Amino acid sequence: GGGGGGGGGSEAPRGFVTLNWRRVLESEEGLRAVPRVERGALPLHHLRLMHVQLSALRNGFIVARLLGRALVLPPTLCSCELGFWPKHIGGRCVAGDHKTLALPYVCPIDHYLDPSALANSPFAHRERPFLDNNRTAPALLASRVTVLAGGPAAAAAAPPAASRVVALPARPDADQVVAALGSEAARVLHLDDPDASFGGFAAGDEQRAASWPRQLQSLLSSWCCTSDPAFKRTAGTVPYLLPPVDGPRAWASEKRGWVARTLGEAFEAAGDHATAARMKRVVAAGQWPPAGGQRGGKRKRGND
Repeated sequence: GGGGGGGGGSEAPRGFVTLNWRRVLESEEGLRAVPRVERGALPLHHLRLMHVQLSALRNGFIVARLLGRALVLPPTLCSCELGFWPKHIGGRCVAGDHKTLALPYVCPIDHYLDPSALANSPFAHRERPFLDNNRTAPALLASRVTVLAGGPAAAAAAPPAASRVVALPARPDADQVVAALGSEAARVLHLDDPDASFGGFAAGDEQRAASWPRQLQSLLSSWCCTSDPAFKRTAGTVPYLLPPVDGPRAWASEKRGWVARTLGEAFEAAGDHATAARMKRVVAAGQWPPAGGQRGGKRKRGND
């Protein structure tokens, strides 16, 4: 459904994929920090948090689709509220009249994805509370395996809580994912390390390497709103960017190149060189031309 209930792709007869979201949120120091921001400024802490989470979400969607399964949406966090106009958000990164809102909070789906686009996409999914629903069959919950990326050594070091484990090569390509997990009968595959559970598309897999990330990018929404003049062309909205995957042919979207360049400059100026480098990788993956001296570069058309 449009709210992330069960639409997108097939009805997933093969089962479901879940993600160890705690591992994602603990992958970098300070990801859940919520510093004060000037009214109308770019909430760089939130944009960094979202970029890290979107990398894991991307892998979850791809692994699920490769295996003919549905991804159970994770508890994606927002560390800045979504506003309605430039300078609506400031201070604690909340709207002025929302004084009791605790940050970070679990994002409503439309704060980071486009529910309509997701419902009509080839990426099958279920709503976040799907497995907690009292109508979910107990047999489904019992049919669960933990997927440990890193090969047999990772499986041998499985945590005691993992009742049954299966090994996956670290950062496997699409064919390796299918070879390792395609015949797994368990209804629920739990990816213990979402970041290491997919590494890219192999040589010769040009079609999927180009089209799947582009389809995923189309599912992302944006944050509203900044008064930064670089985003005047989008009326202050800051589009979320899909972190690129490795592959024989880089996915490209010229409309997003200026966003990555602009955010890269902002992170660099703030001293966050690691996230600035991630933005540069987005630019490199898209094979965009240099900005030509104008911050954010030029765009040919549209307001995407």
